[in-house]
Amino acid sequence: MIHSYAIDASSLPLTPENVLHEMGYGKVEPKAEVATLIASMLEEVKALAAPSCTFLVEKGKMCNDTVVLNNGAQFGVGKILGSLLTGSESFALFTATAGEDFQQFQKSFSPQDDILCCFIADVIGTLLVEAVGDRMEFFLKQQIHPLKHTHRFSPGYCGWPLTEQKNLFAQMGGNPCGIRLSDVCLMTPEKSISGLIGIGPQVNEKVYGCRYCNLETCYKRKKRK
Repeated sequence: MIHSYAIDASSLPLTPENVLHEMGYGKVEPKAEVATLIASMLEEVKALAAPSCTFLVEKGKMCNDTVVLNNGAQFGVGKILGSLLTGSESFALFTATAGEDFQQFQKSFSPQDDILCCFIADVIGTLLVEAVGDRMEFFLKQQIHPLKHTHRFSPGYCGWPLTEQKNLFAQMGGNPCGIRLSDVCLMTPEKSISGLIGIGPQVNEKVYGCRYCNLETCYKRKKRK
């Protein structure tokens, strides 16, 4: 059974402080006009965006570096994620997206005309879809209680080939949350995430891939420094 949820963007914990931190300000105070612009854009996004998420839980097991579902589907996640998913007895396949309305909002800014707004919109979109992913995990936790679950892992990271997006989307009906895949497995709307989560009584809830993965350019690594 696929569980789908429409999310109220205004209910998500997105603040101007979050955006400033993600932009790299840290302890540096932004100019007043920058702070005002961020607050204004964030409020506009909260009013117009229609994010959503969905997940599907399937029984399965880890066979070496491969997730094998009971329905026969397989995902070659590689050694890193294989070790992090050890102990999983079920897997949640998921997608989450900032939505088409946000995509149009982001496209309304041209890098040639206003690079600052483009940057801010990109940062807001990243924070927005990650917050939707967090909300998805909250719903998942309610469904699987009292079982534990791992962090969420996505194709394209830690050695899991991006091309496995096709298999993932096929298992979820083709276009979960209205997300479309290109020929090279990129998602539209762009601010979307997909992947799987391990579930079981013995999975490690706290271990994250950054301590195992050597991809220094990963935004998740930078986020957790």
